[in-house]
Amino acid sequence: MSTGVLNTAVPALAVMAGALLPALLSTLRGRPAGRLAGLIVTGPLVALVLVLLAAAYGRPAYLDVALVVALLSFAGSLVFARFLSRTL
Repeated sequence: MSTGVLNTAVPALAVMAGALLPALLSTLRGRPAGRLAGLIVTGPLVALVLVLLAAAYGRPAYLDVALVVALLSFAGSLVFARFLSRTL
């Protein structure tokens, strides 16, 4: 683990965690359209956090997890949007 990568990744992780909190709150509470927006924002943020963790710790396996999370969040938001379109 390089100290240069760690010095860059830790503040970036703090910013991403700060951005993740409102996105999670909007996903858990609110109207269905707001929940969909929170879900769409949360997926890439979690994938970016995992990519930063992979860079900070030097673990390439976290990149695989980030790719799976990104694909599943995209598919999940499409499914949620389909169900949401039925209720509107």
